[in-house]
Amino acid sequence: MNYQEIKSHLEAMQMQLANKMQNPNLSIDEKAELKRAIANYDYIIELTCMNHFERGTAIH
Repeated sequence: MNYQEIKSHLEAMQMQLANKMQNPNLSIDEKAELKRAIANYDYIIELTCMNHFERGTAIH
C-alpha cells in the first residue's frame, strides 16, 4: 500500500467510528470508548503523515 491508500483506509475507519457515534442508544461508556478510538486514529494518521514526509526522524 502506498501513503495515499493507507491514509484513505485509516480515514475511512475513523469515519465508521464517527458514524457509530450518531447512535442515540449508546451508553456513556460506549461513547467515551468511541471518542478514544477516534483520537487514536487521529494520532495514527498524524504519524503516517510524518513518516511519509520524513518528519520526526532522528538526526544523528
